[in-house]
Amino acid sequence: MPVDHPDKVVHITMKDGIPVPDQDPIVVRQHVQKLRWAADFTFKITMDGYTDLEYSGGKSYTCKTGKFTEEKRYKYTISANGVDNDPSVDIKPEVTG
Repeated sequence: MPVDHPDKVVHITMKDGIPVPDQDPIVVRQHVQKLRWAADFTFKITMDGYTDLEYSGGKSYTCKTGKFTEEKRYKYTISANGVDNDPSVDIKPEVTG
């Protein structure tokens, strides 16, 4: 039986004008965990080979994924204020208990 995992939350800040995640790479559990990025500014996430992204905004801005079905490393791009950064997401097998 899969172990329950809360969504992985990644905070993005601007450092020297570059959008930077507080985790790199981000480790997410396959089939059981979603990923959510949050920042105090507008940003866009683009993931190579993955399109299930949902945005919301207001006081803070977020982008959330669905659950990942493949165990692999995704390269993604954070775009903010006309600047890109290209960190990684590592999808690991779900943990059963």
